[in-house]
Amino acid sequence: MQRQRFLFAALVLLTLWRWALLPTLELSPDEALAVFRVKHGQIGGFLEMGPLVPLFAKLGMLIGGAGEFGVRFFAPLLALAASLAVWRLMRGLFDAQSAGWAVVIVNVLPAFNLAAVTITPSTLMFALLPTLALCLRIALLHAHPLHWDWWAAAACMVGAVLAQPPALGTLLAVALVFALPERLRHHLHASGFIAVVVGWVLAMIYWLTCQNGFGWPEWRLVPNLFRWIVLASPLLLMLFVMAARLAFERATLMSQRSLPLAMLLPLAAIDLLYGPHDRWPDMGGAVWMLFAAMLLAHRGTVLGGVASEEKISLRTIAVVLAALQSAFLLQSDLPRTLGLPWRFSRQITTGSEYTHFFTADPSKAMRGWRESAKLVSAVLKDTKDDSPWFVIASDWRLAVELDHYLGQNEPVKSLHDELREHGGRSAIFVTDDPAAIAPPATLQARFVRFEVLSIARVMHAGNEVRWLKIFACHDYRAPDF
Repeated sequence: MQRQRFLFAALVLLTLWRWALLPTLELSPDEALAVFRVKHGQIGGFLEMGPLVPLFAKLGMLIGGAGEFGVRFFAPLLALAASLAVWRLMRGLFDAQSAGWAVVIVNVLPAFNLAAVTITPSTLMFALLPTLALCLRIALLHAHPLHWDWWAAAACMVGAVLAQPPALGTLLAVALVFALPERLRHHLHASGFIAVVVGWVLAMIYWLTCQNGFGWPEWRLVPNLFRWIVLASPLLLMLFVMAARLAFERATLMSQRSLPLAMLLPLAAIDLLYGPHDRWPDMGGAVWMLFAAMLLAHRGTVLGGVASEEKISLRTIAVVLAALQSAFLLQSDLPRTLGLPWRFSRQITTGSEYTHFFTADPSKAMRGWRESAKLVSAVLKDTKDDSPWFVIASDWRLAVELDHYLGQNEPVKSLHDELREHGGRSAIFVTDDPAAIAPPATLQARFVRFEVLSIARVMHAGNEVRWLKIFACHDYRAPDF
């Protein structure tokens, strides 16, 4: 009991530490997009993410202000909720000792720690899925076919779709919870499971009505293997595989105790296929690591044939290495402060930042935006015109970042936005393409003339983050229809 009280106190201190880390990194493009949607009244749509992320960002900004701390205010609280859900689920399935170890392993995972200090779809998924699993277990303990926990599980399913559509892995995981053990397969026809599926279907219908189109991304295996090493640490990843293999041997006979494995397998499969397409710092489907940590915590306490001292030593080494890797990801400037060269990744999109992780820092997505906005603001102040100039960015990522850090009421436009209401006004066009020598031809056709105003190299800790090229586009002409 003393150990459990110490664990809860440590979780509170860890939450306070994560709150202190929130302002240390600038907003990533996905976080800035959530703020953009809050600022300009677009919370309900599914542009690049579900509506739950902007909603939590809005609530956080009401409490903590419009800066990084306010935007991410709920991230440490969601991580705390995820930890408590894991503890409660493990204590019910196994014992308090396994529950304590599961919480420790979860909180040293690099993926979990990064999600705990940013507000992305994965931040919500890390809280929603263990809560969903906990609701399923409680519902299975009651004979009532529509116990309130079935409805709570359905609500978690709806939340998963609204956070990270289409949440197909979540639906498959819930189905496998009942399909894997022989004793639970009759629940696949019961009203409780049907309620969860109906929740998913209704949320999917809402998502599809907001979509202009949908296509599956291509499969990239090698980047994802590197990604798992980065997000789980090599030793923990190896132990996860061993624990899952041991749990699979008697999965059909374990009834409710097979729940972590049933949740793990579909989520890991989906993440293996499409995980590399999630943009840093979004962890995407890495939520499967929570359930892998549960299996490892249980197997690490009951596994026979291995001396107790050896189990403790191996478990301690794995936890310490994962904790060090987490600290490394959260404060990636540490090598540079020690004089070690570590350039930034050339991309802020997906895939390559994992395969080149050990030679390139993926945190470029969260660096240099404030300085970029200062450069654009200085150019805007130097413009002499009766009507205020508006800003156009070369893509949505640059647009939402400039919109947030410029702090002006008028939204920053991207190339694909409608500009008809700006007839006769001049604009600043900003691009981070180092090869650009002029605005795109489609943009040039809409203005009388253009000129280069500024070319700047944005640096951080002695490393290049991006090039910015700023053009003046004079007198917008709306197209004739």
